This record gives sequence, structure tokens and C-alpha cells, in this order.
Amino acid sequence: MPLSLGNTANWSLFYQETFTQRHDLPVENADYGLIGELVIPILFDSHILTVKANSDNAKPRWKQLGYVKQKIRTGIQEGGTVDSFINQRYLLSLNQPTLLIFDKDVASTYALWFRPFNWFKNVTLSIYEYTGTP
Repeated sequence: MPLSLGNTANWSLFYQETFTQRHDLPVENADYGLIGELVIPILFDSHILTVKANSDNAKPRWKQLGYVKQKIRTGIQEGGTVDSFINQRYLLSLNQPTLLIFDKDVASTYALWFRPFNWFKNVTLSIYEYTGTP
């Protein structure tokens, strides 16, 4: 049975936050900031997400905002942590939803690592979980 991705009742806003520039980048004649790498501070258990990424300072020609990766627990400790990244990053579209479908057999829960491009000074992420029947 196919997923009902087009049914708005099957989506629930799970996380939303605005991130702002933490550092200035030394780029001559440019207005660049650096938000940096972030790990979203909650665990997801749905293997289907939609991420909407917006920015107030985006220029009209900008079409992408940055990358996300799936971060899971492996049980192998290295440097004090047991987290590992799935070696695949997903490019986020700017001002429009990006559908992410993760392999549900890899991990029952996971976190998301987020890395916006350096030229963004503020970013709002809205992450929706698919709640319909798989």
C-alpha cells in the first residue's frame, strides 16, 4: 500500500527552532556569518521526515540552505561518544519542504546533524514527522 504523503493529516510538526550566527567570518567585502554545525537536541523515531528550512537574509538566487545527516547510536565508543553518522548527507532546499526517508531497519531512533552554509546569518528549521500508516 503506498504512503499517503499528500494528506496533511499524516504530518505532525515535531521540532522547530531558529538558529542565528555565532561567529563572523573574515571575508573581505562580504557580510558572512557562521552558524556552524548543530545536532538537533531530540531523538526521532519516524523514518520519514519533511524539513522546511527558511532564512530571512536569503538572496533570491539562493536555492539550498545546507545539509543534514542521520546520527545513530552504534555502541562503539570512540572519544567518549557512541554516536556515528550515516555516511550520506541530504541537501536541504531553501523555503520549500525537503522529504527525507531513512532506512527503518538501521536504527529505531536517531538524531539529525545540521550544517547550514556559511553565508546564512539566521535559519529556521521546521521538522515534520510522517504519522500516517507505512
